[in-house]
Amino acid sequence: MSSQSFIDVQINGQEFANYTINFSDVFNRSTYYNINGLSSRDLPSALALHIGAIVMLIALLWGLFGNILTSFVILTNRDLKSTTNVFIVSLCINDILNLSINNMIVLVSYFMMKWTMGLAICEMVMHFTVLLMGSSLWHTALISIHRLIVVCFNSFYKKISKKAYTIFVLSFARIVPLLFMINPHLGKMSQFQPKLIRCLARKEFGLYTMLVSVTLQMLPSIILIACYIAIFVKVFRSSSAIRATRKREWLRREIQVTKMFGMVFLLIILGYLPYGIVRFIDRKLELSADFYVGISVVYAVANSCNPIIYGVMDRKIRRYCFRTLGLEESCMKTDTLMKKKMSMRTNGESEMATETVAITTPGKTVAQAPSTPPPCQV
Repeated sequence: MSSQSFIDVQINGQEFANYTINFSDVFNRSTYYNINGLSSRDLPSALALHIGAIVMLIALLWGLFGNILTSFVILTNRDLKSTTNVFIVSLCINDILNLSINNMIVLVSYFMMKWTMGLAICEMVMHFTVLLMGSSLWHTALISIHRLIVVCFNSFYKKISKKAYTIFVLSFARIVPLLFMINPHLGKMSQFQPKLIRCLARKEFGLYTMLVSVTLQMLPSIILIACYIAIFVKVFRSSSAIRATRKREWLRREIQVTKMFGMVFLLIILGYLPYGIVRFIDRKLELSADFYVGISVVYAVANSCNPIIYGVMDRKIRRYCFRTLGLEESCMKTDTLMKKKMSMRTNGESEMATETVAITTPGKTVAQAPSTPPPCQV
């Protein structure tokens, strides 16, 4: 048996050019593509690849650190045990897998300026990217249903089994994307594209690609948008009645959690949308290869930013993260300074407001406006 095998791959957008990918045996992992006939515009420049690789490396390290830290503090602190935080841990696991598999492999190819892992790994990355993104989108869609039930149908939410619903969300959000991996053509669905230094689905699998887009991207996005519209319409209509009850603080907290998962969804969409739109418009890959490196880096950076959202929008998670890193004391000192500044500013505003009211409506008092809590405050 020959130690090397040659496979001719028809590259998308190049009608009469065949590119040979050289695959060595199992133990020799060096792979290259023959780039004869390609202009400099058809391949990414070394500068773009190196800059992209450095940015992706920084984002990758931050993303892994942030997601691992967030998962650790939630799993090791009883005060953070909740259905919402279980969903956060599940999303963190998705991000860790995406970063350590997909982003890492793309990062290596950018540093080496060529694909070195064979067509099988190339197709695996193509499928894993869609699978993990679809899983994250279905997470946010099912979590939005959870937020709708909590905020708008709280009496019903109190009756259902929280454990059963959590298991359903975590299972469904992974099973649906995995169903698309059950395919008799798996392993033969991709073609290598030197301009992107990655694999794309072949044209004959257009129906499969459309089903993936509808099921894993459009459908969960529509569900989430519909749920969020229903939530904020409900809150807007009942806001005046809720202000007069003890539910005001509860509703404020639940809306904050709802906004947090909405931001996670937007980050997924904003990370993928530029690449998806450009690929849809530029089906023949006529744009500059460096431009594709740029939007690929944007997608990679977006994949790493979820921990920032969790920390900024959830005070408990933020405080426990600082505590785990040994930064709680310094953070609390910063809190003290912030409280003093806010107190001085609020007192100044209250005095001005009181003087104004005394002139216009004597005998009435002005309620102090709520202040923004310091970073470490729970």
